[in-house]
Amino acid sequence: MLGKDEEEDNIIEVEENKTSINKDEEEEEADQGQKHKGGVLEKAITWGVHGDILELIANYLHPVDYIHFRAVCKEYRSMIPAVNWKTSCTRIRQTTSLSPFLIFSKNNDTIHNCVDPMHNNEKYLMNLSDLLLGATIRFSKGGWLLMSKGERTVFFYNPFTRATIQLPDLPDDLCYVFSGIACSSLPTSSDCVVFAITQYPNDGVLIFIIARGDTFWTVRDYQNTNLPRHVEYLPCLNSPVFYNGAFYCLDYNGSLGVFNIEGGFTWKVLPKPQAHFNSIYPSFLVECEGKLLSVDVGHVGKSVRIFKLDFSKMVWVKVESLGKNMLFISDTSCFSATAPHSRMENKIYFPRLHDEQILFYSLDTGRYHSLGSRHSAQDFYYTKENSNCSWIEPNWSQTTEQELNWLSI
Repeated sequence: MLGKDEEEDNIIEVEENKTSINKDEEEEEADQGQKHKGGVLEKAITWGVHGDILELIANYLHPVDYIHFRAVCKEYRSMIPAVNWKTSCTRIRQTTSLSPFLIFSKNNDTIHNCVDPMHNNEKYLMNLSDLLLGATIRFSKGGWLLMSKGERTVFFYNPFTRATIQLPDLPDDLCYVFSGIACSSLPTSSDCVVFAITQYPNDGVLIFIIARGDTFWTVRDYQNTNLPRHVEYLPCLNSPVFYNGAFYCLDYNGSLGVFNIEGGFTWKVLPKPQAHFNSIYPSFLVECEGKLLSVDVGHVGKSVRIFKLDFSKMVWVKVESLGKNMLFISDTSCFSATAPHSRMENKIYFPRLHDEQILFYSLDTGRYHSLGSRHSAQDFYYTKENSNCSWIEPNWSQTTEQELNWLSI
């Protein structure tokens, strides 16, 4: 863990399992020098590794492991320099082994919490830009947060590099009232498209679209004429999923809306896949190993069911196991990933905390647990849901001025 001399730029504090990170030097040396049962103290050593070799190894680590590597002992910290990740992270770091972090703001200020489920609830406090004061997290993709501020301002923000991509304001006569918003690819990509949806009077939807290079939003309304009588399409208050060239959006009745951006904009509602849904509680869409899954959560989490969409018959088929995969779901982002180790596989992670520890549902036990504790329950009644939060995939990749200019392709 970080010592008093740690100076990493936007990561200002780390804690794991309520262990203090600001130990006195005497306590650090005592902890590091403790030797087996005899309690014999010895000077902390560098395990016979030359300083040049240490620095070479450190150059191939992603930032989280870099911090852990420096924290091995006092000598390591003296030989491996602290890094300002905002200005000095120029080399490529592979981050595919990292699980998504849960990022949230407790007081809607610039200090954001990041909790890492892979490292047993290790917590990072990030002091971010003043731009985030009063801003709300709406979506997350590839390490970028899509955020809104005020009635018409929408922008992308990378909390790991503090890079910002400003989008054109929403139209003058409209404000941010979307039930869901998402993007097709990273905002630095030339093919990035931002999609937003909200309900429209007389059984219709209002859809907003803006592509990289556009100076204004395109607004279109669509009528859901193919739905059965007395059935309305009510978009869920969570994020759509971009899948095979189209944005998929669930509604509270289980109908699936599809907005295709290839070959012209088209909107249609697929009324078939709706049998297992509850109109009171929203479900969550997520792509996993090339399949489109829905996670159906009942009252206070008393039931959790997973279904995959059979495109040949357009019906939902129940999934009993995720295998080596894990899901991270929230209103603003849903991810799937291959578990880095067996204790994380076949689980669904929620944006909820139990005693400051991330809550997850195990398909093996059929119960809720929290990382680093013996908590086990049939629902999440006694847990706390974070507001203004999202799952986010760590991304320290540096960007050019051209990439940060939304109007530049």
